[in-house]
Amino acid sequence: MPFINDKLEYLAAERKRKEMEESQRVHDSDPKTTERAAGRIETRYRFDVEEVMNRLRKKIFGQEKALQCIENMLKIVRADLADPEKPLYIGLFLGPTGVGKTEIVRVLAQAIHGNRDAFCRVDMNTLSLDHYAAALTGAPPGYVGSKEGSTILDKEKIEGSYSRPGIVLFDEIEKASPQVILTLLNIFDNGIMRIASGEETIDFRNSLIFMTSNLGARDIQSFADNKLLFMAKLLIHFINPKGWKGREKGSLLDQVVKRKLEAMFRPEFINRIDDIITFNWLSQHTLFEITDTATEQINKRLHRHNCRLALDPSAKQFLVDKGFDKRFGARALNRAVRQYVQVPLAELLMERSPQDGFDTYIARKSSNGIELAIAKSEIPSSFGV
Repeated sequence: MPFINDKLEYLAAERKRKEMEESQRVHDSDPKTTERAAGRIETRYRFDVEEVMNRLRKKIFGQEKALQCIENMLKIVRADLADPEKPLYIGLFLGPTGVGKTEIVRVLAQAIHGNRDAFCRVDMNTLSLDHYAAALTGAPPGYVGSKEGSTILDKEKIEGSYSRPGIVLFDEIEKASPQVILTLLNIFDNGIMRIASGEETIDFRNSLIFMTSNLGARDIQSFADNKLLFMAKLLIHFINPKGWKGREKGSLLDQVVKRKLEAMFRPEFINRIDDIITFNWLSQHTLFEITDTATEQINKRLHRHNCRLALDPSAKQFLVDKGFDKRFGARALNRAVRQYVQVPLAELLMERSPQDGFDTYIARKSSNGIELAIAKSEIPSSFGV
């Protein structure tokens, strides 16, 4: 119905206009604005790059190269220097599972929008067949559902707001059908996607677009397990022996992953990506930092039970030994924490009385060496609530 469609478009435009006016009003009334203007450029974006990066570095470990690329991107966006006719950023994250590719996007959403789920996520394995491209653009004219103009994309999360960019994640991009990739190519090129019904468009020009892929994950694992064998294969299959001198291990690995990428996607698709980042496998040392973060998260949940958890050094070493698996990254550690910490801790909590005071539970490696022993500390705790 034309009248209803016109009314909806008008209301959407009014909402965006009021949001822009409110953002400007808050900015003008902010007493710190004058101070910031003296030493920092002011643009329409209202996120702080340093604060966002602090959040990322508290959550993402062992991926300094990826974090540096994200920081560079945020500086460009914050300064409002991105091409206004294209998406603000297009990044492709490659590497093994469980190393932080998706977590980076979640933390960015939390830091910029205040909600870890404030981004549009599309699992590309659900778009593996050509006709599934209609799930993005809507059914074409003449097909069932064409007039509704339905799409799995969340327009509000993609377009963001006047002061904050939208965030999109296309997960496991290598599983998408060629027709879906062509649709993305058009988005990367001009930042606009028109729904097949022709009555609506989705604007990606205020969006940060991220893609993840496990392409080259086996090569990365081979490199981690046996560097000499991996390099020998490179010499035979890919690398010109005359050009061997002067090559670094990291660049060799990047070259193999890049070849995998070129075999999967067209050059024009790859050429529109701003950053192609190969994530590292997690080292055993990195898992100690992740264990500390996992303990902090558990203690946040324990706060309402009037208690806290502390890990003895032997418990940390035990969890790292049980959870260290390069194939599965941090997910293997999370399973170890669940099995050896959360399950016995839950059993202790179920026996607590509501009248109990504030308690500290200490986890240590058991005498048999095959599990953790969690017991209440006999020393009075200073962590009262």
